[in-house]
Amino acid sequence: MKDARELLSSGTGPKAMSYDGSPGGPSTEAILAALAYVHHGLGRELMEALWWPESGARRREQLRQEVIGLVAPEFTRQMHALADARTSFGIAKACIGWTGGQTTEKQRRELRRTEQALDDARAAAWPNNTMEQLGVLAAAVINEMAGRCECPGCGGKKVVTDPDVSGVVKCPRCAGSGYDPFSGRRRAAAIGADCSAYSRFWRPVYEWMLASFSAAEARAVVQFNKALTQAA
Repeated sequence: MKDARELLSSGTGPKAMSYDGSPGGPSTEAILAALAYVHHGLGRELMEALWWPESGARRREQLRQEVIGLVAPEFTRQMHALADARTSFGIAKACIGWTGGQTTEKQRRELRRTEQALDDARAAAWPNNTMEQLGVLAAAVINEMAGRCECPGCGGKKVVTDPDVSGVVKCPRCAGSGYDPFSGRRRAAAIGADCSAYSRFWRPVYEWMLASFSAAEARAVVQFNKALTQAA
C-alpha cells in the first residue's frame, strides 16, 4: 500500500498503480472522497499544503487562520502568566515596603518565591514579536516538514534498542520523531536569524510549532488512510 502522503502527491493526477502495484489503483475521485472525511483543521491544511501543493496554494488563507488559531492562544497564555508573575513579585516587594524596615522571614520567602516564579515565566515566554514573525516561522517549519528525511539512528522507527533496559527507548538522535532534525544553523537561516538568536530566543517557539504541526498532520494522515482503505 502506498503511503497516504505519496498517494496525495501523486494520486491526484492520472492513475497508474494500485495499492498492490497493479494497474487501476484509487482514482482521483476516490482520493478526493477520502479527503472529505479528514476533519477540517490544521492537520488537513498541512497535509494538503505539503502533499498536494495545487490545493494548498488555493487554501493559504485557511492554513494561515489555522496556524494563528494554534499559536495565538499559547502566546496569550504565556503573556498572561508573565504578567501575573510580575504582579505577584511587585506585591511581595510592596508588602516589604509597608513594614517600615521590619521584614519578616515569611515576607523574605515570599519575595524569593515570586522572584523565582517571575524568572521562570520570563524564561518560558516566547519573544514579544512572535506573532509578527509567525508567517516566517510557519513557512520555515512547513519547509522542514516537507524536506526532512528518516532519522539514520532509528530508521524512522522512533525507537532504538537499549540493552541496559532490555527493551526499546525513544531514539535520542531524533527525540522520537522518526526524522533527522535540521540543524540549528539551518533553522536560523530559514527564519532570517543568526545561530545565537535562534538558540536563545526562537528555538522554543520553533520546536513547539514543529511538534504541534507534525502531530496534527500525522492525525490527518491516519484519518485519510482509514477513509481510503474503507472505500477501497
